[in-house]
Amino acid sequence: MKKILLILLSGVFLSFAAQAKISYEVLVPVDVEAENSVAAKDKAMLEAQRKAFLEVAGKLTSAENVEKLNTLEDGSVQHFIQSVAVANEKAGGTKYIADLTVAINERLLKDYLAENDMIKLEPEELLVIPVFRRSPQGYPLLWEEDNLWRQNWRAKGLIKFGAMQMRTINDQYRYMVEDLNAQNALYMPDEIYKQIAQINGGTGKVYVLFAETLENGDLKVTAKNQQNKAEDSFTVLRDDSSDIFDTAIEKSVMFVSNMERNIQNNDTSAAVKSVNAVYMYQDMKDWLVKSKALSELDAVEGVETKSFGGGKVNFSINYTGSLEHLWDVMQENGFSHESAGNYYIIR
Repeated sequence: MKKILLILLSGVFLSFAAQAKISYEVLVPVDVEAENSVAAKDKAMLEAQRKAFLEVAGKLTSAENVEKLNTLEDGSVQHFIQSVAVANEKAGGTKYIADLTVAINERLLKDYLAENDMIKLEPEELLVIPVFRRSPQGYPLLWEEDNLWRQNWRAKGLIKFGAMQMRTINDQYRYMVEDLNAQNALYMPDEIYKQIAQINGGTGKVYVLFAETLENGDLKVTAKNQQNKAEDSFTVLRDDSSDIFDTAIEKSVMFVSNMERNIQNNDTSAAVKSVNAVYMYQDMKDWLVKSKALSELDAVEGVETKSFGGGKVNFSINYTGSLEHLWDVMQENGFSHESAGNYYIIR
């Protein structure tokens, strides 16, 4: 009895694992009419993008939140669109017909939903080290009492932005990390970085934010990622109607978030490989079932449809790990493959 129960539970866990993997591509057949074919195509693109956006969002959040997302303007929805592939296109007169495969930017969508309390994501902890120079001729400050930049960061407490949580370095680091001063923060030796990361729970997400007051009173902020040594900067213009530090902190949070997003996109691109493939389908429903089954395999990161026609679909399989592992996983799930030069025939 226990053995049967264990098998049943394993099946449940496998089912949940399969459901948890979400495809961020949606095939949207369109058949739209307008005053001319050009207007019909524009209308079809907007409708398809919105449909795909809402369909993917519906897999991540509630129906109530999807209704709220549907109130976004077309320009806002397009912000989440990664690409649109066109197949079986027919345009003429007042009509536009096509099969559009719309890809949604996973990272942007998840960040937006998290920022608007529509989903919960595991927080990414970042440590901020605010270094300040009061004038172009002055010395950089870190622990000194007149480091107004650090004081303002500390006053904000824990800052949450999407799936990101930013903590400001406290006096604990001053006493636990030998020789941690403003100069060594700006040009951080590896041994100091390793000590900071260890105190910070092992995470290497450490950003030095160097704010320096310019001759005209503007504030230049340079963000330095100590993990990969990437850095970038922006300037906050002096505005007597607002607190320049508040504005700089707000921009810094968004700036660091973009830097993190670029890192993750680059990491994903480097880890994911792709092969071109062909599948002979009986009808559109047949291909939709097969592509869904492929996209849910553990080794597969996504299936991108390229074109349809004559009972044949050209597509690519994005995967992680080795190609041999991909074929093994596919075979275990009832798929076979045959090499045909620069592409593979999938059955």
